[in-house]
Amino acid sequence: MKLLKILPLIVLMLVLFPARSFADMPKIEAGEQYFDVFKGYFVLKDKVRVEINNHGHSAIITADEAKVNVPSQKCWAEGNVNLVHNNETFSCNTAYLQWKTKTAEVVGNVKFNSKKVMSVTAEKAIFNWGDKIVDFYDNVKVKGEKNLQLEDGLKIKKKTYSHVRYNVIENKILMLEEKSDTPDIEIPDPDNDKSEEN
Repeated sequence: MKLLKILPLIVLMLVLFPARSFADMPKIEAGEQYFDVFKGYFVLKDKVRVEINNHGHSAIITADEAKVNVPSQKCWAEGNVNLVHNNETFSCNTAYLQWKTKTAEVVGNVKFNSKKVMSVTAEKAIFNWGDKIVDFYDNVKVKGEKNLQLEDGLKIKKKTYSHVRYNVIENKILMLEEKSDTPDIEIPDPDNDKSEEN
């Protein structure tokens, strides 16, 4: 009987400690939280805050709900999602972060602000915080300040674009496309997550 009481703790330790060699354990806060031993992730609800630190790259996520899989270094967030990385802020309906690959996929009513240089609204975006590039897709609207830079030959002359690429370090728009093939950004189900083998 005593073994049954400590078994979940043993499983939790086995799951969490190997992950520390890849990235720091995220700081997790929520009104309600528990670790689902069978699914292998934390379930968070009500005033969720997750702080990720991966070798000097950090991000803070707040949301209504989230699931965090520490071994695979992934986070799924839903409802009133805000993602802050340095001076960049995203808000959206749903987000999927992978801190091994330093990427965030944000979907639904995406709003982005960067260093008071520009703001963007779009339907979806992919942010790579390793190379500091954001790709915005579908119904993209850009509002830039005077110090916003544009790649040679580019001018913001349309109200909406299909695809906009932005470098957050250089504060520069690299691409403005009126028509483009939008990639499918489908946030995977955490229950069917296939973690990469190391």
